[in-house]
Amino acid sequence: MGERQPKGQALTALLARQDIWRGRQIQPGTARAGDGFPSGWSELDGLLGGGWPREGLVELYADTPSARSDRRPLDRLERRPLLEFRDWFQASLGHGLTDLLLPWIAALSRAGRVALINPPARPCVERWREEGVSLENLLLVRPRDLRELGWATEEVLQAGVHPLVVSWMPPLGFALRRRLKLAAESGRACLVTPYPGPSCQSGQSGNAASPAGLQLAIRRETDSLLVHRHKPFHPHEVRLELTTARPAQAAEHGRQTRPGLPLAMALTVAVDRS
Repeated sequence: MGERQPKGQALTALLARQDIWRGRQIQPGTARAGDGFPSGWSELDGLLGGGWPREGLVELYADTPSARSDRRPLDRLERRPLLEFRDWFQASLGHGLTDLLLPWIAALSRAGRVALINPPARPCVERWREEGVSLENLLLVRPRDLRELGWATEEVLQAGVHPLVVSWMPPLGFALRRRLKLAAESGRACLVTPYPGPSCQSGQSGNAASPAGLQLAIRRETDSLLVHRHKPFHPHEVRLELTTARPAQAAEHGRQTRPGLPLAMALTVAVDRS
């Protein structure tokens, strides 16, 4: 056997190995082309380690002061009306999350299918078409209560038909988040859950410890988005320039002219109540 290396040299050699995952990395080793789905911004792809993940759980936090701070994470999803959490769901609208997600939704809708579960407002038809979204490949699910929301999200993920599922959820405890993450992985899908911010650091109300592989905080400015990666932690934020003309923000909140969005299926979930 050869001589033992000094401790410092041994540690350096170990960290240089590509099959070792360090906690602040998106994935083991160096990101390779094709590992992630392109975001539409080279700066964001760099922050994400190659692009959006193709499966697992992604949590997005809108930097908005309007969200209630007394929401406690739920350990169970009961038959409570969604109206009780209307302020929570709507607080993430109009603060940059739509701008961040639209390139991803548009690309995947042209190649496959995308599911929107419990969106707080109707998507703006004109804007989404202008962004290149294939509306006939969108599934819109409208649950009636919290239990149906959890059931529908899990079922759509496990079906393996929609590679991207965006679901507006209430603040969830660790066990429920982990259950949804496992459902996404079993269906080889990526689940995105938008939340109101302003931060996703542990200890903030509504932001319990999470098994999510990726957590981003987004702040909207006049013509740009500022994105900060909280998990895995990254010390710097990136600025994404919004170069295309955007409709009035009122349209993003669903105040639009008829007709409504011609989705593949506008579904009100019906669950056996027995």
